[in-house]
Amino acid sequence: MLGLKKNKKKIKIKKNNFSDIYKNFCYKIIGKKIEKKQKNKTLDDQLRMANMKYTPSAFLSVIIITGLITTFLSFLLYTLLFNIIIKTPSWISYVIVLTAICSTLSFLFLPLLMKMRISSRKIQIDQELPFTLSELSVLASTGITPIKIVRHMAQRKIGHAMQAEFKKIVHKIDIEGKDIVTAIGETAKETPSDSFRENLWDLSNMIHQGGDLDAYLRQKADNTMQLRRDIQEEFTEKLASYSEMYISLVLIGILFIGIAAFLMDALRSKIGPFGADTLLILLAYGLIPLAVIVVGVIISTAYSRSG
Repeated sequence: MLGLKKNKKKIKIKKNNFSDIYKNFCYKIIGKKIEKKQKNKTLDDQLRMANMKYTPSAFLSVIIITGLITTFLSFLLYTLLFNIIIKTPSWISYVIVLTAICSTLSFLFLPLLMKMRISSRKIQIDQELPFTLSELSVLASTGITPIKIVRHMAQRKIGHAMQAEFKKIVHKIDIEGKDIVTAIGETAKETPSDSFRENLWDLSNMIHQGGDLDAYLRQKADNTMQLRRDIQEEFTEKLASYSEMYISLVLIGILFIGIAAFLMDALRSKIGPFGADTLLILLAYGLIPLAVIVVGVIISTAYSRSG
């Protein structure tokens, strides 16, 4: 008698990575308390724009716990370094200053990361917007339904930022059971791009009320492309002025301070409490990195506005 062979199906269990485990750990400690006290709608909207898979309470709990852990570890590390290993007389001053810097950076890391992701997604969406509108216009001219247009845009292999936005619409329709007008309207609230939000609102209204979708999309594509040309030209002019500012102020200023430090060392003189060695240390570890960061922030801000 032949035995029956049973096929055993292998069930794949998705294991949580360290990020998910740490997020759950922080939420269990203080996240529930934060959630009970306040509902942060603004932060929730920003997290959706950044495509970060956090609830506001989980996001705040991770910031607080990470900041506290970093502060504690920094204090121990710098105390060990300056008091025990190096044995600096004024070790407590170095420990307090460096611990404060590390603590501040740890508290600011996630909010800055969220802002950077929002800015990056906005730039990508705005860059793809003119070509997306042109493609939508071509699809609308063929006479296919709006829902098929949305599904096509969600399945395209180019323009990943726009593809992600249209996938949200399809998800709201297929998974959440919403109609196309509602799905487009909710996606418009979650997109970081003001231009794309405006186009989604107009698209939603035209689907609801009716209208010549092909003509509207063609006109918007032409207007958006011309606007992008003007903005990029303006950004190029600003970039030239920023480079002149960097050369004239930053490089020449740093060179002047360096020469002054060497002269001070040769003449054995000081500027107040600062000697030549202190001035060079401040220049190498303070002024130069700060100048590069400031110029980088200015250029990145100008570029994000031009996106």
